[in-house]
Amino acid sequence: MENLISFEWSSLLPEITLFCGAIVILITEAFLPKRAVLINVFSAAVAILSVVLGVLFARDTVAFNGTLGASGGFGIFITACALLSILLGYGFSAKGGKKGCEFSAVLLISAAALSIFVRAQNLMLAFVALECATISLYALSAWNPNKATSLEASAKYLVNAAVSGGLFLLGIAFIYGSGLESKVDFLAYENFTLGLGKVSFVLGILLVVSAGLFKISAFPFQFWSPDVYQGSPTPTSAFFAVGSKAAGVVFLAKVFMALDFSAVPHLADRGVLAASVIAALTIAVGNLGGLTQTNVKRLMAFSGISNAGYLLVLLTAGLKLGSTSTNLFEITLYFYLAAYMFANYGIFFVINQFDGTDDSNLNISDFRGLIKKSKISEASMVVNLASLAGIPPTAGFFGKLLILMMAWYAQLYILMAVMILGSAASIFYYFSWMRATMDVPEGNECKFEKMRSVAPTILALSLATLLFGVSLIKM
Repeated sequence: MENLISFEWSSLLPEITLFCGAIVILITEAFLPKRAVLINVFSAAVAILSVVLGVLFARDTVAFNGTLGASGGFGIFITACALLSILLGYGFSAKGGKKGCEFSAVLLISAAALSIFVRAQNLMLAFVALECATISLYALSAWNPNKATSLEASAKYLVNAAVSGGLFLLGIAFIYGSGLESKVDFLAYENFTLGLGKVSFVLGILLVVSAGLFKISAFPFQFWSPDVYQGSPTPTSAFFAVGSKAAGVVFLAKVFMALDFSAVPHLADRGVLAASVIAALTIAVGNLGGLTQTNVKRLMAFSGISNAGYLLVLLTAGLKLGSTSTNLFEITLYFYLAAYMFANYGIFFVINQFDGTDDSNLNISDFRGLIKKSKISEASMVVNLASLAGIPPTAGFFGKLLILMMAWYAQLYILMAVMILGSAASIFYYFSWMRATMDVPEGNECKFEKMRSVAPTILALSLATLLFGVSLIKM
């Protein structure tokens, strides 16, 4: 009998490193509970080693007979997010958070699963990997079991993610059931285009895309995001905002770029129109919701929703332009995700320095007088909020400019206008937060505990936000 799958384990070395590192952390925590600092250092070392292996063993070809895609930049990106959240988690445990080492282990498992999810060329493999990551996120969002807000966040994410997982699985069933030929690689198999002529296949694609929209908090699946961000521990909120969202965006990008409407051209315009409407509504909901927020973690959630809308503009342009725009599309996608990561983690590191493990009620007013408490944290807030708002010369400005260029090439002029208006509206709430950091404190603000150990990380993220955009000019 022919061997259907050849096991090329070297292509999975980065993910295997993360999984094995998590197991070692759990065993070490059980036998050496008082070595938390050493175990946290080991957790960071595991993440760094995974990045190194990802660079050394990067390959442009698929593995496991096409079930697993090429190992590239996203594995490194998601591991970098895990590393930053581990550093945030160390500060969280230092303030009284429980079982910080186990937190790092679960985070590494989630990062490895998300990496496999995005690399998967087989939709069933993608589903299993996504569920593994989601189960880990259930636990991470409820890491404060004594806090009602944390348990509420986990319960809401559990219910909504279960529905999303059901939609994903049902969509896979429709796609596989309508296929004319079964192959290992179901994202690029021969009858993918022929399948678009079948109602069941189109319905399956819509359900799979709906699951991806839930993952990135896009309209109409954005309702879970503010509550979960607010109730979860700050390291988890940061990973939701960047790592989990980026995985959903890259997965949707693969699906969109795999669609070929040459056999059914009448569906092309409908697909672009549907994607445009979702992108526009996501931008509108994110920015209008952000205008009314005073809670900083809910504000970051609405910021994430609006940024998901901007990324959907890019995906819509890629869907319309097709394979002719692949190189520019990938450059824009990864550049924007990197800029988004620098800005979000730079802000979350500042949020994590406020007193107490439960920061669900932290408001913009609590940031008054930050400029006198920590110059580095103040600079981080100014630079990274400006990047999220799209102010030059930050990386966020150049990321949005690249998306607008893609939309221009695709002749999506209305989407360009919506994106520009949304960015203009976002300046109000980003700058309101920025102004609060420079206001005179009134004395009733939440106590700020400056952590010197995270100052180099905050400084590095802020410099990256500034210099990453400048590097694009030189290119």
